[in-house]
Amino acid sequence: MKRRSFIKTGLVTLAAGATSNSALSEIVVPIGTDVSQSEMTNFLREMDNSMDRILHAGGDYIKSLINQTPSETEQNFFRSSLRSLLLVGNFGSLSIKGQVHPWMQKRLLYSAPEVNYSVTTSLDILKNMSEESKEDIMFALKDDPEMGDRILEVLDLEAKTVGVPKGRRRQMRVMGKRIIRRLRHSPDMFIEEHVRKADKLLAACDSEKDLEHLLRLQMGEQNYSKSKNDAEKAAIQWSDMEVHDMPVGYNPILTETSVGKPSKKKINPEKKGLRLLGIGGIMTAVGWLFIAIAGGTIEGGVGLLGAILGITVGPILILIALLIIIISSIANASKKQKQSGL
Repeated sequence: MKRRSFIKTGLVTLAAGATSNSALSEIVVPIGTDVSQSEMTNFLREMDNSMDRILHAGGDYIKSLINQTPSETEQNFFRSSLRSLLLVGNFGSLSIKGQVHPWMQKRLLYSAPEVNYSVTTSLDILKNMSEESKEDIMFALKDDPEMGDRILEVLDLEAKTVGVPKGRRRQMRVMGKRIIRRLRHSPDMFIEEHVRKADKLLAACDSEKDLEHLLRLQMGEQNYSKSKNDAEKAAIQWSDMEVHDMPVGYNPILTETSVGKPSKKKINPEKKGLRLLGIGGIMTAVGWLFIAIAGGTIEGGVGLLGAILGITVGPILILIALLIIIISSIANASKKQKQSGL
């Protein structure tokens, strides 16, 4: 599929299927270090329902902005992007005990190919943007100062419909406003900055030794050691409880990268997407466990990035790609309308 065509026609829905006439109730994330089994059961059931809704519902709010029919590849990208952000965002809000719950770990492994697809496709979109496309983005945002707010409002409605908590939606809008402000000022510089960061982090993901070094640097030696010990203790506690299995309540989105099943003994390359979204793998006596990486604050002091959508550049890459596709589609539709009126 031609990249320019993808950017041009790219969005009828953020996750073609993310909405319907009635929204799900907000997902309730267990708070505190002493998470109970019943709390995790309710939380994961709600999350599974939201993940499933994204796959099957309609995307009415985005359709009100852009009236086009997406290809299957385009729909896969939008759906997987929203599901990746929802999955990783909820995971990052849990305490370590909640993060290492066997059912939560199972869902991360299950969705690893989808997360990887979302991240790598977003990176591919940004890397393949022409200078003309970047200028079009900048001029579109300057010519219509309210476009960014309209788009963020629609994305907020889409997120609300699948049960994303109000606080997380508010934080996502803060990040979205920052992205739009940078795109309006200098899209080339902004995109290059995040592509460079992503490439650097992905290179570190090729080596377990390099990844561990990165985790230690980002978390700090003391926090890394504590998190590793806490993760192992919590995993053992869940193991001692002999928690029965809870099947994943949503189907995978089939993509080019979702062939094969993740290995239980070796870190699969498809987990790079999880790592880029701020979920690191640490080796403990009970095996590989994924934990969220703590990060810095965003503009305005609105919480930790790790409490928003994960950490590092991954979530920002996805949001940049989604916003660029929407802006480009609106701008191109406006051009066609003006040309037809001549």
